[in-house]
Amino acid sequence: MKIVMIGGGSCNWSPKLICDILHEDSLNGSEIWLEDIDLKAAEKIKAAGERLAKDNGRQLKFIVTNDEDAAFRGADIILITISTGGLKTMRPDVELPERYGIYQAVGDTVGPGGWSRTLRNVPVFAAWAEKFRRLCPNAFILNYTNPMASLTGVFHAVAPELKVLGLCHGPVGTMHFLAKLLGTDVSHINAKVGGINHFFWILDFTVDGKDGYAMLKERLAGRHIYELDKAYDPVNGIFSRSHRVMTELYERFGYLTYTADNHTAEFLPGYLLDLKAVEDYNIFRKKIDWRAENYRTAWERVDKLISGEEKISPPSIEVAVKVMDSIQTGKSYLDIVNLPNEGQITNLPRHAVVETFGSIGPVGFQPISVGELPPELLGLTIPHCNIELMTLEAALTGNKRLALQALMLDPLCHKLTFAEITKMGEELMEANRDWLPQFFKK
Repeated sequence: MKIVMIGGGSCNWSPKLICDILHEDSLNGSEIWLEDIDLKAAEKIKAAGERLAKDNGRQLKFIVTNDEDAAFRGADIILITISTGGLKTMRPDVELPERYGIYQAVGDTVGPGGWSRTLRNVPVFAAWAEKFRRLCPNAFILNYTNPMASLTGVFHAVAPELKVLGLCHGPVGTMHFLAKLLGTDVSHINAKVGGINHFFWILDFTVDGKDGYAMLKERLAGRHIYELDKAYDPVNGIFSRSHRVMTELYERFGYLTYTADNHTAEFLPGYLLDLKAVEDYNIFRKKIDWRAENYRTAWERVDKLISGEEKISPPSIEVAVKVMDSIQTGKSYLDIVNLPNEGQITNLPRHAVVETFGSIGPVGFQPISVGELPPELLGLTIPHCNIELMTLEAALTGNKRLALQALMLDPLCHKLTFAEITKMGEELMEANRDWLPQFFKK
């Protein structure tokens, strides 16, 4: 199997995904192409991968390149884990909105930061869509890059015949958290999940066939979720936080959502519009300096993998390796999928990328229908589907007016006038000028 990692020099994603591949017998003997504009970083990941393969008795071939055509030609799997412009472009996404009283916690999915990140990534993804169509039309394309829903939507807009899937560990991690809360194993939980990436809802769930929400109510016995969760260790890939936003949504709307409050808060008004609320709800903000330190620590781990001081990590909860195994073995899996809405959530807009369970198999991906979202959840969710579709169209066509209108609809901007939102949006676009050829013609 030819597996191509776009952004193969990622110190966070690549080691984790390589370890997952090493754990899967069916993938032994694969070629892993580490495609990256930063060849030095990719070479370090190659050295770590070769050491891991050798120490674990696997035959994997690692190839480093910045030649997209060579990497993509004949690929079986494309994994996308990039960030256009890196930390330099992320900084204004998070810090510029602060001047307008918007304190983005992550800034990679919605709000002004997510909007800005969409605009600069879309041209890159649109160009890849054309290359994939020409060089690897039968490849399975797995996107992890945020804003994941919007960028997965690029492929379906530009080259709908491609097999493209958006991946995120959010729902699975939340079910792991729920299993610990209820004192069971995640394998005993069956759930009905519907919504959008980073803002999904557990519409119903059972534990060994019993009503899960009734069991949760009994377990809480009048207490808040955040009063019980501090005793539990974080799940692989999930932050351990106090879950006050998750708790409030459950208590006010009756449904569970993502454990990562810093993502959830960005979809809602109020939580990130003053620093007191951020503090009161204990919302962790991924500031740029924190990200830089995180990268430094991740590269230290890569060095330890190369030296053999650190060993292979356990299998993660990421879905990518299941897709690869499915192609090799012909087996099908049920897991979380992000795909354009063709009716799997009947009252959300068609073509917006939505998050549900689905079938992953050797011929492609098929979402499982969940029907309608309850009216109260629909009211919270549907604005973001509309914003996603508007922003994507604007980014593909260079329609600045439409792009700014999409930003005006975002809940994080609701305390600003349209004139203020326009000014902020134009400042973000100017900060990204080098990455926005569709808006700034040379």
